[in-house]
Amino acid sequence: MQSKLRGLPASAVDALRFEKKALMPTVPASDRFPPSGSIPGDSQIESLRLPPHSVEAEQAVLGGLLLSNPAWDRIGDVLSEPDFYRHDHRLIWRVITRLVEDNKPADVLTVSEALKQGGELQDSGGVGYLQQLASATPSAANIRRYAEIVRDRAIMRKLAEVGTMIADSAFTPQGREARQLLDEAETKILEIGEKGGRSSESFAKMSAVLSEVMNRLDELHRNPTSVTGKATGYVDLDEMTAGLQDGDLVIVAGRPSMGKAQPLDALVKAPTGWREMGSLQVGDALASADGHPSIVTGIFPQGVRQVYRITFSDGRSAECCAEHLWRVHYREWDEPRVLPASRILEMLSCVRYRHRLWIDEVTGDFGHRNPLPIDPWLLGALLGDGKLSGTSPIFSTAEPQMVEQVEESLLDGLHAFAAGGYDWRLSSGRRGGAALAERNPLTNELRALGLWSVGSHEKFIPDTYRDSCREARLRLLQGLLDTDGWAEKWGTIRFCTTSYRLAQDVVGLVRSLGGWCSLRDKRTSFSYKGEKREGRTAFVLNIHHPEPRSLVTLAHKRARLPEAMRRRWRPVICSIEASRVTATQCISVSHPARTYITNDYVVTHNTAFALNIAEHVGLELKLPVLVFSMEMGGTQLGVRLLGSVSKVDAQKLRTGRLDTGDWDRLGSALGKLNEAPILVDETPSLNPLELRARARRKWREYGGLGLVVVDYIQLMQSAQAGVENRATEISEISRSLKAMAKELQCPVIALSQLNRSLEQRPNKRPVMSDLRESGAIEQDADVIFFIYRDEVYDENSPDKGLAEIIIGKQRNGPIGTVKLTFVGKHTRFENYAGPSGY
Repeated sequence: MQSKLRGLPASAVDALRFEKKALMPTVPASDRFPPSGSIPGDSQIESLRLPPHSVEAEQAVLGGLLLSNPAWDRIGDVLSEPDFYRHDHRLIWRVITRLVEDNKPADVLTVSEALKQGGELQDSGGVGYLQQLASATPSAANIRRYAEIVRDRAIMRKLAEVGTMIADSAFTPQGREARQLLDEAETKILEIGEKGGRSSESFAKMSAVLSEVMNRLDELHRNPTSVTGKATGYVDLDEMTAGLQDGDLVIVAGRPSMGKAQPLDALVKAPTGWREMGSLQVGDALASADGHPSIVTGIFPQGVRQVYRITFSDGRSAECCAEHLWRVHYREWDEPRVLPASRILEMLSCVRYRHRLWIDEVTGDFGHRNPLPIDPWLLGALLGDGKLSGTSPIFSTAEPQMVEQVEESLLDGLHAFAAGGYDWRLSSGRRGGAALAERNPLTNELRALGLWSVGSHEKFIPDTYRDSCREARLRLLQGLLDTDGWAEKWGTIRFCTTSYRLAQDVVGLVRSLGGWCSLRDKRTSFSYKGEKREGRTAFVLNIHHPEPRSLVTLAHKRARLPEAMRRRWRPVICSIEASRVTATQCISVSHPARTYITNDYVVTHNTAFALNIAEHVGLELKLPVLVFSMEMGGTQLGVRLLGSVSKVDAQKLRTGRLDTGDWDRLGSALGKLNEAPILVDETPSLNPLELRARARRKWREYGGLGLVVVDYIQLMQSAQAGVENRATEISEISRSLKAMAKELQCPVIALSQLNRSLEQRPNKRPVMSDLRESGAIEQDADVIFFIYRDEVYDENSPDKGLAEIIIGKQRNGPIGTVKLTFVGKHTRFENYAGPSGY
């Protein structure tokens, strides 16, 4: 049989085997597949793992076309040549298609003649096989269904092919990263799905088309402000743009805010101690100024940048970049303002602001609550007036109240025994010299803390006490000030020590409790045998606190201090000076006020237009909106949206000081936002491949998207490793965003930063050349909006509360300027009630 089949085309062999199979009786599977080592036969061919296909369906399609050429119109949009599995069937399909397109008959004779002229008749099975196709197909009535079967098998083969390619690329990535491989795989799968759905008819009757046209005309006539794209909610802006069009890349650019960064070695306060900025990770817990829980929600390396040192009135300081934000108070402002360091530097040159700008202070509600080995007050008293050497600790005081407090604070079994003069020995009262010292639990605890046998000029506060809870830190400070503190009648408390390390620790202790503390040194002298000699350097601390009496427990010291300070001493900004060029990093935090604590207990701070548009599309148009927020965490974004929709003062939302009316508005806003299809992705540093993959998944889930917002381009990373420079990287990102807009057929709003060149111009309104880092953004964008608020640059601006939306580019419309009202306390842009754009 095998020798007889040699020389016949594959189509004829398959046909003969099909007929043979039809004539053979049914055989059990165990008999059809012989055991290993047996002689292979036809059953071995059947056992091969062939790609999915249906020879019968392909034959039925071709036979139906040979019988009825008009049937081609019913399947022409379903099949193409590559959909056929067998080569001979592809040849026959190609010839039939060409003949039908030329309005020539396509039957057995004409098709065979065309194949012969092309030298392909033998490869397609000859005239006999064409005759067999035509005679084996009774009718072309079901040809559409046969074509769908062929198409389904073609999709399965393509899936198998792509699956193999995906597996091969995983085993041999050839330098590509996993994220890039994943995007390529997803793209190939989506292409199969898109091509597989092309058979669905998209014809509409003219009557239906005309009905839609008339409905649209009627709507436009009744509502002239309607737009052809997605409405932004701003009447004048929609008038100029006709809304945001599907497939458009819209760039929204504002004044520089990138670079809100600090050096990698800057310290950041965590609940249980200090951490270096460079060691932080997303999810790490942070201390906050008001005790509110806070975590790191994003980390954004900013590269090597110029760093400035900002110094305050009590000597504390912190380093940051020029664009780093600070929450600043001024006596004439109703509420604090968030300003960059560069703007504060400009303001300090004006007499009215010099020594009159201050930042928030901490409440001190952070720290661990682990058990402490020695009572904090007792440790503070020993550091102030204790001798920590010899056989037992000795405490010196002439105050009976102090002796009582020491007794109350001692460990069980210990007492204060008079040791001559004003000295009191803290022990169990038993004699024993050095052996007693070993048995004294207080001595052992001091030794474990590293404080035993240190001199007065070497004392310090152990880390476990400096990082403890507010109550413990306050008790420790009270012990220090009860012994070595001097209370001035105007409310100041002075503390003096010869230990610089202890002085620095006390400064940190005061500031951690919300106080103001300065440090200066002075030279001391003493007389020895009539000769005046120079003593150790002493360090004097001036301490101010809103509640000065809370810092001491001795009755006579409390009596000298007022209940509250007449004048509040605050950390006033004194200077901002360039310090060094170093690697920097920006973090975002979940705290509602977006603040965190850095060096010396300095409280520092860590886009609303695009968010307002997203809010309108999600709430009013009821369309799905994706917000990729690489700068703000989801909680922060939620607070901003909630304040914008409810029109509740953002400061009230940060502090929780809400009245009954606020709660009512919040309840209504919550109901709206809960139903709104607005989704937030707060993953930091996404690349275009990851962003597009996530958008695709939601596009498939919702059957389309209304808007995608990317905040912001400069926080994205390239998908390719080793990009030569940042401009090339930004070019790739902007092209990818434009491609995504076209693919998903929805507007994509991407926020971008402006370079700092505009800060040097008299007219600081942005222009196209101000787009940061790459001209490719200008090239790829369909629409570019610049946001300008004059009050940012001029405190006395007549345009306070107004914002200009400058349309710098519009591919299919006019350019110009639109005025909007900016409501700062709601972080919201509103339609301008005055004249429209100019």
